[in-house]
Amino acid sequence: MKIFKGNFESLKLSEEVCIALGTFDGVHRGHQAIIREAVETAKEKNLKSAVLTFDIHPRSLLYKVNAPKLITDNQSKSKIIETLGVDYLLFVKFDESLRNLDDLTFLEGLVKRLNAKAIVCGYNYTFGKGGRGNSDLLNHYSDLFHFDLKVVDRVSFGSEKISSTVIREKISQGNIKEANRLLGYNLFCIGEVVKGKGLAHTIGFPTANVIIEDNLCFKNGVYITLTHIDNSIYPSITNVGYTPTVESKYRVMETNIFDFSNNIYGKNIKVEFLEFLRGETKFPSVEDLIKRVNIDIKDSKEYFKNNIYNN
Repeated sequence: MKIFKGNFESLKLSEEVCIALGTFDGVHRGHQAIIREAVETAKEKNLKSAVLTFDIHPRSLLYKVNAPKLITDNQSKSKIIETLGVDYLLFVKFDESLRNLDDLTFLEGLVKRLNAKAIVCGYNYTFGKGGRGNSDLLNHYSDLFHFDLKVVDRVSFGSEKISSTVIREKISQGNIKEANRLLGYNLFCIGEVVKGKGLAHTIGFPTANVIIEDNLCFKNGVYITLTHIDNSIYPSITNVGYTPTVESKYRVMETNIFDFSNNIYGKNIKVEFLEFLRGETKFPSVEDLIKRVNIDIKDSKEYFKNNIYNN
């Protein structure tokens, strides 16, 4: 999969494509249905498949005070989309210029610069200044601009309707198991292991530390996790937060990998989140922290005894 980033006016594709449109925060089951439809349509029509999304969530510019926290950062979003067989992923810079672009100019850009011969979107997709463009407008202009259109209905899982808003709320509440069901995969973060203050090692719980974005919707606290290193998977426990007992200015994902002692500084690791154990706590002393971590590790190992994972 080739990834392109830039202003909407600067992005061009030479090959004819079927393009999926959306913000795709979380790339949940509903988003996956849209993207898979684009990939299948591309194959049927002998086109390349493409996904057009944004470098930031549009509401982070529109509503700066009440901007939504993200389910996935762009690195994680890219990894998920790649697994769906997409040829091109376009991260369009969402700025005031794009915000104020009228719907027909946006549509013209899709057809003329991005070579869209087919378009796939969700039932509630909007575009253009004020969100005036929608699937009805796309359908109205499909003959004029010579593209095929497919609109994907809302996707449900069991009795529950799927949306990024619902999933975001579940994650922020620590309801990871339910969020993972709606996502269709285990929520994860990817990042480079960096050196921390070394306290965790001195108290007997060495951690792989990864700095993560502040605007992810994770609830700060302790999670049961799986850690991917190279081609192996290890049971682990992860604290997300600002390490309140020993203050940190960065939001950090600190992962204690069970029965693992290799030096992995500088490596990229992937941490999957399985269960939320407890919220972030400031302990009176390091000794109290050690006692609590021992309990967390015991609970986590008990979890892995009763749940199968593939290594």
